[in-house]
Amino acid sequence: MDFFNILLKFDPTYLQEQLQSADLFINTYWVRIPWKGTTFQTGIDNSKLLVEAAIKAKVPRFVHVSVSRAEKGMNLGYYRGKNEVENFITQSGLSYGIVCPTLALGPNDVLTNNIAWFLRRFPFFPVPQGGHYRLQPVTLNDMGRIIADAAESKVNLKVDAAGPDIPTYREFLRLLADACGVNPIFVTAPNWLALAGIRLVEPFVGDVILTREELLGLQQELLCSDKPPLGKESAVEWLHQNGDRLGRVYANDVKRHLGSDSSKPVIPKWQ
Repeated sequence: MDFFNILLKFDPTYLQEQLQSADLFINTYWVRIPWKGTTFQTGIDNSKLLVEAAIKAKVPRFVHVSVSRAEKGMNLGYYRGKNEVENFITQSGLSYGIVCPTLALGPNDVLTNNIAWFLRRFPFFPVPQGGHYRLQPVTLNDMGRIIADAAESKVNLKVDAAGPDIPTYREFLRLLADACGVNPIFVTAPNWLALAGIRLVEPFVGDVILTREELLGLQQELLCSDKPPLGKESAVEWLHQNGDRLGRVYANDVKRHLGSDSSKPVIPKWQ
């Protein structure tokens, strides 16, 4: 079964044919940012096509990778769309597992790597609103295990993929800087100023680094779980062990998902 073609060709008949005889469908598809006519509504519609194709193909188990606390972010298009898809799955009649990650830490993590890239290259780092809001990172290994557990389960479930550490964003930045061996000056900035600085850099890297909605989601603490953590690995220890490799190369998310690399698998290794 060619999963990459499935994600690139949203034709109901084609999807159903590709899913025939499948024992499991793990769905990671979503739209992170509106781009050239692709919107969050596109992500909702295409996700529903995938669910409907799985129903028609009688796939025994459907595991959907969503995002933590989607129902708490209804003022934000990204989270509102995720919540709508979750509800569609729970009402579909499929045997399902919904896994809701917070912030994944791993060799191909875009956000943490690119924060490290900035920390290594600039003497000052703006911290929106002071950074006193919390996040709860989960390592990629833990996230993979939680998804695998959801795939093997026989019951319908929705679980968060979150780790045991809950630093504030400012604390996370300091941990990351220390792990990278750098010491920038963290400067409290209003949201508009922090985002304006990012917009100045984006043309040089050819990417959308951070959106206003993503920043608001972070500040609303949507990257935290309100449940006991299923992740076992410490984000602090992970950063300490891997900081030297973070931020060496900029991870271009637009190129990876929307540009020349969009049809290539993301290989889980350091660049």
